Amino acid sequence: AEAQKGKGPLRVLWIGSGDMKGVFQNLFPFGNEVIAMDLRRPEAGDLSAATTYATEHGYQLRFEQGDATDLKYSSGTFDVVVCSMFLCQDFNPEVVVSEIRRVLKPGGRFGFYEHVEDIDKVIVDKVFGERSVIRIQ
Repeated sequence: AEAQKGKGPLRVLWIGSGDMKGVFQNLFPFGNEVIAMDLRRPEAGDLSAATTYATEHGYQLRFEQGDATDLKYSSGTFDVVVCSMFLCQDFNPEVVVSEIRRVLKPGGRFGFYEHVEDIDKVIVDKVFGERSVIRIQ
């Protein structure tokens, strides 16, 4: 909601969507286009339930398989990128966060929830400025 202030629909990239259960947290406001991305495809039932929920709550949701260390999207594609409990996985978070920054539009926002304090420091200190990051609690 913070990233939405005064704007129309946003393009949102949800990295590390996993089984798509996070869609039910209503992170994505009405009217936005959300691309859920993960290395593996979710179960058909989970994907169907998430897509139905999104439609009922007024936003578009589609799933795409992809690697967060090498995002297939052009630079400046998304208004918002979100992830939750993803950057602590066994890969280089600096590479992932650099890719996130690349695909964000100028002035775009990165929202994340993470339980590893060092990840927060990597994101804020090395890649993003403080004003570009939204900590989801």
